[in-house]
Order: sequence, then structure tokens, then C-alpha cells
Amino acid sequence: MTKTFKNLLLGAALLTGFAATAQAQVPGHGIAAVVNSDIVSTYDLRQRVMFMLATTGAQRDEESLQRLQQQALRNLVDEHLQMQESAKYEQTISDEEVNQSVARLIGRNGLDPNEVVSRLASAGVSIETLRDQVRSEIAWQRIVNGLYGSRIRISDDQINETLNRLTANADKPSFRVAEIFIEATPEIGGMDGAMEGANAMIEQVEGGAPFPLLAQQFSSAPSAVKGGDVGWVHEGELRPEIDAVITEMEPGGVSQPITVPGGVYVVALIETKVSKADTLYRLKQVNISDVETEAAKTRLIALKDSLTSCDTLKDDVDAVEGVKQADMGELKASELTPELVDILASTDVGNLSDPIARPNGAASIMVCDRQATGEDIPTRDDVENRLMEQQLAQASRRALRDIRRKSTVVVR
Repeated sequence: MTKTFKNLLLGAALLTGFAATAQAQVPGHGIAAVVNSDIVSTYDLRQRVMFMLATTGAQRDEESLQRLQQQALRNLVDEHLQMQESAKYEQTISDEEVNQSVARLIGRNGLDPNEVVSRLASAGVSIETLRDQVRSEIAWQRIVNGLYGSRIRISDDQINETLNRLTANADKPSFRVAEIFIEATPEIGGMDGAMEGANAMIEQVEGGAPFPLLAQQFSSAPSAVKGGDVGWVHEGELRPEIDAVITEMEPGGVSQPITVPGGVYVVALIETKVSKADTLYRLKQVNISDVETEAAKTRLIALKDSLTSCDTLKDDVDAVEGVKQADMGELKASELTPELVDILASTDVGNLSDPIARPNGAASIMVCDRQATGEDIPTRDDVENRLMEQQLAQASRRALRDIRRKSTVVVR
């Protein structure tokens, strides 16, 4: 039995004893909030709080219960807003779709769906609270994909830049990452509230709460529906702030809060693997010697527009006074210095790199060809899909913020 499974079943078994405590934090049957024309009942709120207690293994002290209640109410309000938008577009989310998604979510955490439902029911928690949440996630994802999927354009330059960076680092480790993103909304107190929420997530994980279920309940990232699982990524695929952290983490570890514009991340490094891949370059060098370094750099920058092909490079350089070229042959990224790999990663095939200082001048490298070899090499489609997911995630957060601002939400 996995640790997550034990935690969930233990939480469900203990929940009966804590139900009275949770209910004391939430008034009896009545209205917890009004979302436009919809009502969030105190029964729904109580069920969500009890479900979160059972599944996340959160502490049962007064402060934790208060935080859970606030998060539960926020989630329920957002779900009503999402389902109201879904109704505008006359969407239909079948029970079968919801059941399949719930089964995948529970199964992803190594749990048996039937036993989970049974244990929760014995503690007075209905699986409907999770089904309602999943239904709204499916509906909202459809809306975001439909409204913004056709508008977002991932350019060839964006794909090339990402591929250059990934293939240049093909021999470096790849990481399987999970994330929780706490959005710095005014309702939770901006960045201070997001930081407090991130620290609470870390505390709960350290106390034994399953990261995937915390992500599913608390994260504002689209990956929440998958328990925060981002999948396998190479260095350079995620935000620089996250990249800098995961490369220093050990598998099984959870990061400290990572501040980014708009919120705070907590990431878990599930596992790491060293790829057998490498990048094979065919390179030529253009250099200017016996000239002051800055002057040589300036000349090389000016030559970028006229030196654009390895095939004609020799003839093109021969026509320029004081400039020489040399064939560097084929080299693997693993044979180059990290500094040179970084330079090549930002240089497209057929282009000159930024100038590199030399003791008596400067040199630039022309990338004639770049081929990633081995395993785990992302395709152009893989890169485009990842970039599209990132753009859709931003669009999703903006859209939900706009809907909140335009809506009438009254908390009782």
C-alpha cells in the first residue's frame, strides 16, 4: 500500500472524529455565498472542507481549518463561475467523462477508486464534491481551448529558440516535475498571501500530505487537474526561476517557495534521469585578429547580415579585408565548454554567434548544422505543444480574473 493510499484511508477513517470540528467552522445548512444567480450552500462548503481534510491530510487546528474553508469557498465560487460560462456555450459534460477523469486522478495517486469512494462515504463525505470539481475543470478547459486556442500563434522563431536551447543541452539531465501555483490574487492578500499559502503547502507535504492531492485542491495552474504533474522536462523548458531550483534539487524533494510575477510556485522533483542524448554540431569560425577587442566585436556584429551561409562562407570572408575563417569540423556538445554551449544555444543554423573576446581580437561561430542524437529529444510538435500549454495557462488565469471582476459574488 502506497504512502498516499495510507494517508487517504487514514484521513477518511479519522475524518468522522474531526467532522464535528469542521462543521463547527461552517454554519449549518444555509447559504455560504451567492454567485450571480447561483447559491453555494453551506452543505456544499462543509462537504468540500471535509473532503480536503480527508484527502490532503491537513492539520485539524483552528488556523488550518480556517484556511481550508477559505480555499474551499474560493474553489466553489470559481467552479460556479466556470459552469455559468459553460452554460452560455451550451456545453454538455457527460457523467462518463467526469467518471473517467475522476478515476484517472485517483488512479494517478496509486489509489483504488472503489475503495476510496467507500471509505469517504463511511465518513460522510460524498464523492460528488470531487465530481463537481472535475466537471467544472473539464468545462473550463474546453472554454479556454475554444476561445483562445485558435488565437494563440506559436511562431517558428519561438520554436527554434526553444529547440536550440533544448538540443544544446541534450546531454544534461531531464526532470519529472510536479507543481503547485498559488496565484497572488487580491482575495488572498496578494503576494504576501500567496507566499503564506505556499509555505502552508510545504508544511503539509512535510507532514505527510500527498503533493498531487494538494495540487488538485489548491493549485491555480492548469496542471492541477493532473495532480500538478508537469511530466518530463529538460533544463530550459520551464520558467528560469523554476529551472534554477530544480537543477539543484534531489529526487523526492520539495522546493521552498519560488516567487514569479503573479504568484508563488512550490515544485516537487519526482525523479531525474540522465539522457543518453547529445548534440552534434558542424561549426565554422570567423575571426578578426590584431585589432582592439571591442573594435573587432563591432565589425563581427556588422558582418552578421552578410555572412549567412556556411556554403559560401569562405568566398564571402575572402572578400572582406582583415577577416579570416576556419572550419572547426564536427563537435559534440559534451565536448564543448558550458560557455560555448550557451552561445550556440542562442544561435540559429546559418547564423553567426555573438562575438567572443580573444586576447588580440574577437571571433564568432557560425552554426552550419545542429543535430540532436540519442533518446528523449523533443520534436517540433512537442515544443509547440508545450509553448501552447503555457500560453493557454496564462489566458486561462486572465479569463477567470476577468469573469470574477464582472460577476456579483456575495459571501454570507
